[in-house]
Amino acid sequence: MIISFRNRVLLLITLCLSATAVAQTQPPQRSISVQGSATILVVPNQLEFTVSVEQRGLDTKLLQQHVQKKIADIVYLLQQSGIKDRNIQSMAMSLQPHYEYADGKRTQTDFILARTIFVKHNDFTVYSTLMQALIKAGATTISPAQLTHSNPKQHYLDALKLAVEDAKKRATTMLEPVQASLGDVLSINEQSRQQPVAYRAKSMAMMESSTVDLPGEKGIEARVGVTFLVR
Repeated sequence: MIISFRNRVLLLITLCLSATAVAQTQPPQRSISVQGSATILVVPNQLEFTVSVEQRGLDTKLLQQHVQKKIADIVYLLQQSGIKDRNIQSMAMSLQPHYEYADGKRTQTDFILARTIFVKHNDFTVYSTLMQALIKAGATTISPAQLTHSNPKQHYLDALKLAVEDAKKRATTMLEPVQASLGDVLSINEQSRQQPVAYRAKSMAMMESSTVDLPGEKGIEARVGVTFLVR
């Protein structure tokens, strides 16, 4: 049987209208949207700080020699304290002119050469025991200690899983009074981001006592938004 073009068009329109009518008779999907959160307490397992050496002078070559000697002494001291080479970064260096102001005029007097060493270690007592030795070796400034964790990403991912479970529990609890149950997940989105596990240690005066060299705990938080179908 051959169907004309006109009849084909009429048949297509009829099918579309029938599908629309069926869709309109179906009840809309019921859903529930909730937020979930979770916090994992992490004990920092490493310490980070910087040691800087600065020298002023006119001869930049001589400046570099003096600073290099102090840097070598400091690196040796860190190595002797059990800090591995991979946890010592001593390449950062800067050279800038130094100016002085007199009678409203700015005049360059000499140069400032600075080098900075980045140190990371898992022994928290190193920071307090090395302070005086680092200063004697030529350190100009020593930054406050930062207590961090070597693998914060995995802890954050674990917190994300717990946050999703928390969202599911919240949705289930909310549906119990209306005698409904959860269906499939319609959408899920991350509402937080991984934050570095870091905070400053105590002051140098407190760090000098071994009884207070305690890392404490730091919370890693994750938040999610989840939409479920409702049965």
